[in-house]
Amino acid sequence: MSWPNDSSATARTTIDKQRYVGRFAPSPTGPLHIGSLATAVASFLHARQAGGEWLVRIEDIDPPREEAGAADRILEALEALELDWDGPVLYQSSRLSAYAEAARKLIGAGLAYRCSCSRSRLRAKGARRYPGTCRNRAAHAGPTALRVRVDEVERSFADELQGVVRNTLYESTGDFVVVRRDGLPAYHLAVVLDDAFQGVTHIVRGIDLLDTTAAHRHLRRLLKLPNPRYLHLPVIVNSRNQKLSKQTGATGVDIGAPGRLAATALEYLGAEIPVELGGAPPVELWQWAGEHWSIEHLRGMRAIRER
Repeated sequence: MSWPNDSSATARTTIDKQRYVGRFAPSPTGPLHIGSLATAVASFLHARQAGGEWLVRIEDIDPPREEAGAADRILEALEALELDWDGPVLYQSSRLSAYAEAARKLIGAGLAYRCSCSRSRLRAKGARRYPGTCRNRAAHAGPTALRVRVDEVERSFADELQGVVRNTLYESTGDFVVVRRDGLPAYHLAVVLDDAFQGVTHIVRGIDLLDTTAAHRHLRRLLKLPNPRYLHLPVIVNSRNQKLSKQTGATGVDIGAPGRLAATALEYLGAEIPVELGGAPPVELWQWAGEHWSIEHLRGMRAIRER
């Protein structure tokens, strides 16, 4: 498949001429639904329009929430839709030693501390943010999590679709968890380390993760890791304005008609597909979208209603 280079106007206005490594990183908690597929397509097209790499990572570090066989079904769906990724799939479960080593470094540098506060206890206290209960506690009874210290400095970053985002972690979340009480690495730690490990330069993901970015940038600062560029997409929501997910009853996509499914994903992303491409296979739709679709169609949007 050939893709337009930066001579196209849409690519030139949205993507700088630089090395580009993007990624799609689903959690195997269920099958691929149309919301996560739209995110995958936008991420894939944005990378290909830049002449960059597009990686796939399976974020399988939360066994209690994972569904048997879900990772294989997600990859089968991507293959059926001809969303061809570069290099081998990275499974987070293969990186546990790297997460543990980073946690030891944070503790050794005094940047993180043990915390025995449970979620239920914090909810009972009505805490909007972590109040720092264990910041200076020396002894703990029972299992502990690992929390990273935050500061009271307001910081900002420019999201390529949502504009300037400002956050003061001390006020919004307080010290946040990087290793859970059950010993599993938290999402914040794993995603930061893996993006750096894979050399990811551009992160295209749903706006439901926008608020996590401040924590991720804080961790990168502590671990002396480079910051990628961020682009947070609107999410597809149901009739009750809930993001599509397993918890809100989202059903898996039907890959029996991959061309129709690819067209549906593009339509959610604001593409107006020519009539002559009706029924075209995914590879032809991606080729057309690479030349005609722009992520600018989604600028400033936060939600897309499910059809």
